[in-house]
Amino acid sequence: MGNMKLGLQMWSIHNVCVEKGMDEALRLSAEMGYKGFEFALGDCATLKERVGAEPAEVKKALDAYGIQAIGSHISWEQLLENPDPVLKDCMDFEVPYAAIAPVFYGDRTPFEDQRAAYKKLVEISRLFKSNGIQLQVHCAAFGFLRDYKGRYTVDGMFEECGLEYLQPEFDTAWLICSEIDPHEYLMKYKNFVDILHLKDYHAIPEHSPYVLVRHNTICDHCYGCGVGENGVQDVGDIIKTAEAAGTKWIVTELWNEPNALERAKASAELIKKYL
Repeated sequence: MGNMKLGLQMWSIHNVCVEKGMDEALRLSAEMGYKGFEFALGDCATLKERVGAEPAEVKKALDAYGIQAIGSHISWEQLLENPDPVLKDCMDFEVPYAAIAPVFYGDRTPFEDQRAAYKKLVEISRLFKSNGIQLQVHCAAFGFLRDYKGRYTVDGMFEECGLEYLQPEFDTAWLICSEIDPHEYLMKYKNFVDILHLKDYHAIPEHSPYVLVRHNTICDHCYGCGVGENGVQDVGDIIKTAEAAGTKWIVTELWNEPNALERAKASAELIKKYL
């Protein structure tokens, strides 16, 4: 197809990163055919805090195995507490992107708290932009709850900040779980979805009208699967739409299960057929 590249999100093989170290995790990622790597900090402020690895050794491994540091999933809570170490970590790794989760739980959050979160988000997004890093939203399922204006929270975040400062990092599993058509949202935000996460899950046995019931069922009852492992999405069609939408990176994000490497490899082999 076009010029899209294949990356791996760190959570997919987080157990490998912790147990075998970042050097080995990156070596194995390159061996599987991944060209980029996206860090995932969880509730930590820095990668060193998360996995105990020094920036210098991680950068050396990235260079050695020909992998690009695409971005980092960072903690909104850490940014609220003190954005400086989080921003510094992103700058140390020279990542072009940093992604946060939706900043509140939609209509479960009081009006004033929503307004305060949006105001802080505008400030943070401009801080990152001024330092050469594009802030994104990893669009988890709870981002498709409604805000106080009736918008999906993720749409509200984009409108409040402006797409110049805040862009989508859609996750196909959570789009589908939220009953959002991935093709529709990729084209709605055409030329602003630089990174698309491919994650999948097996169909759950019953339907609930509540997105968080569906979300929690998938997460808590082991419905996760590798990309292409009899999941709920047509990978080839989604990748075709992503190309039309100007996406630059297709990133595998898996469920960090015991057979993570096997699933990451199988996912890479499947996705590469369409790139």
